[in-house]
Amino acid sequence: MNEKPTYELDRILNKVEPESFDQFRTSENTDTALSLSDFFMDYMGTHNLLLKDVIKRSDIPSNYAYGLLNGNKSRPSRDRVIALCLACRMNLTDTNRALKIAGLSPLYSKVSRDAAIIIMINKCEFDVGIINEFLYGHNLDILNTSSTQDKTF
Repeated sequence: MNEKPTYELDRILNKVEPESFDQFRTSENTDTALSLSDFFMDYMGTHNLLLKDVIKRSDIPSNYAYGLLNGNKSRPSRDRVIALCLACRMNLTDTNRALKIAGLSPLYSKVSRDAAIIIMINKCEFDVGIINEFLYGHNLDILNTSSTQDKTF
């Protein structure tokens, strides 16, 4: 992913004059709409992750996950995007970016369930099963990946 982070674009914008806006816009390609499948495929390529391993770790039914990651399925649930992010071992920034690209709300620290997931991500715990056990142990809804819908912990 060659896209610059927001803080870097903000730093560049401090030096851009209004009459140079079109040049900035063209050079930084700020209007490019990245699809969720493109985001995940770029991320996996950059981090040397194999598609089959990510799908297995996500605990999402493989047909659905392949369709989502190949761009054939759209409008995934928030839990499934989070599960894919965990399977890719994404940090909080990348997880929230994926959620934003999918048109979903980012993880929010004032929501108990989200706070629990954030804690696990910050501690580099990316196993969906372990995170679901943590959520369940704190009387919070587990990540519904379809495969976990009926599991009891």
